[in-house]
Amino acid sequence: MSRDADAIVPAPLPDLTAARIVAAATWRELLRRRRLLSLGVLLLLPVLLLVAVSLWYPGEAPAGLLLALLAGEIYIPFLLPIVAMALGAPAISEPIAEGTLVYFWTRPLNRPALYLGRILAAALVACAMVLLSQAAVFATLLSADFGGVDLALVRLHAEMTVVTLLGAVGYTALFGCFGAGFKRPLVPAILFAFGWEPLVANIPQRIQEWTLRFHLRNLVHWPAEQTTDIRGFLETLLNRALSRDPVPVWHSILVLVLVIAVSTAAGVVLLRRRQLDRQG
Repeated sequence: MSRDADAIVPAPLPDLTAARIVAAATWRELLRRRRLLSLGVLLLLPVLLLVAVSLWYPGEAPAGLLLALLAGEIYIPFLLPIVAMALGAPAISEPIAEGTLVYFWTRPLNRPALYLGRILAAALVACAMVLLSQAAVFATLLSADFGGVDLALVRLHAEMTVVTLLGAVGYTALFGCFGAGFKRPLVPAILFAFGWEPLVANIPQRIQEWTLRFHLRNLVHWPAEQTTDIRGFLETLLNRALSRDPVPVWHSILVLVLVIAVSTAAGVVLLRRRQLDRQG
């Protein structure tokens, strides 16, 4: 009788198919979360800053420098970690704690596919929100009086958008790994994003390369300063890291890709080791 029961157990879904199904279900689940509204309001902060600069800054504020400023000082150290905390860590930890993750096994599927599907959906939602925020920033630059728009500005905006999207994926993958390994992943995520990163990223030594913030900022292109007015604008509004030997762009990209890959692989391993039941 046990042989007959074993014979009718369906085979697990192929990993790619299972990951797509889980990602689609998680995408719909995340889009219904009320926290998205709060994140959307928070991601309007760069737009509000641009409006404030256009209204109250007495000198000329070049659009290219504003884009670099927003990417290096607003998105990377503040907005991207918060978005990733709100989406990446709960995508794994919440269904484990609530005991709902087991309902994905109505047909057998492998845990790597389950983890990849959920973290992929979280990363897609994070990227979509960051992309909308960047689009709002560019629309504000076009509508406000920041000078003419040329090909160089469009290219710079595209570069800054790619950097912020890469940062959103990197932080989401890392905090998703925390969600698989910790019962309260927000604690290590906060300690990492607002403890370790700001403490180490501005140290003028090689240790600063052990942060995501440094490598993301290394990808931010700062247009050449041309006037004293621009220099004064930067000195007033921007706290740059202490000077040091430059790190090649390809090195930072490689580090970020490795962080995403290693965090995802570690999250899969951690989820495999978790005991999952209806009580979390």
